[in-house]
Amino acid sequence: MSHTVIHHYDARPVTIAEVRDISTDHPWRWLSAGWQDIKAAPAQSLGYGLALAIISYLLTISVVASGMYFLFPQLLAGFFLVAPLLAIGLYAISRQLEAGEEASLGKAMKQVWTNSFHTFNMGLVLIVSLIAWVTLAHLIVALTFTGITPATWQGFLTSLFGSWEGLQLLVVGISSGAVIAFIIFSISAVSVPMLLDRNSNVFDAIQTSWNAVRYNFLPMLLWAAILVAIIIAGFITLYVGLVILFPLAAHATWHAYRDLVE
Repeated sequence: MSHTVIHHYDARPVTIAEVRDISTDHPWRWLSAGWQDIKAAPAQSLGYGLALAIISYLLTISVVASGMYFLFPQLLAGFFLVAPLLAIGLYAISRQLEAGEEASLGKAMKQVWTNSFHTFNMGLVLIVSLIAWVTLAHLIVALTFTGITPATWQGFLTSLFGSWEGLQLLVVGISSGAVIAFIIFSISAVSVPMLLDRNSNVFDAIQTSWNAVRYNFLPMLLWAAILVAIIIAGFITLYVGLVILFPLAAHATWHAYRDLVE
């Protein structure tokens, strides 16, 4: 059963893209299709993942050098918020492969600019969400660690896992981060691929994504959990896993969009 939603702005009716009903089997199919895209364009996909891993290393080095270890959980959560935008080049690669074209990162970057205004606006939404999360996280840390912030990595881990304040920080931080992340996931699950694929505006793309999650809550909750597991696996392997796991998640997200949206 498909669902069509009508909303209005500027006194003109706009029909949101129809959303298909799916089952909990579909996320596994998306992963399989994503893996096939990596096999079809290994240099482009893994090169993209390698660039992301290098950027992650550079950010980590800067955090360690500054001694602000408490930023690690915030950056990890923030990564989930902006990941849909970071993956846009890989969506374009999947689009090329789907059309039977030769995979090209250069061509992919040109395709990204075909709907640049609304893609830029979607980026602003995600960046503002990231800023809001970082601000909230700083507030949580300030209210939890009332004393001096640990200046060493060992001291941070001891304070985080070996004190009542640290446990409070974990519970409150994870809970609030999970709520914010799922809201952002709901508005970005298919919106960025849709903006790349169609000449739609950011409002329609966000509404379509929201409907996709709303009408397929359990399958999309499973999909969100799979994406979280994939990205965490990439981080706990000291970013080495990101080289292949991030492209896998990105290509699979493209196929999720194709499966969910008419």
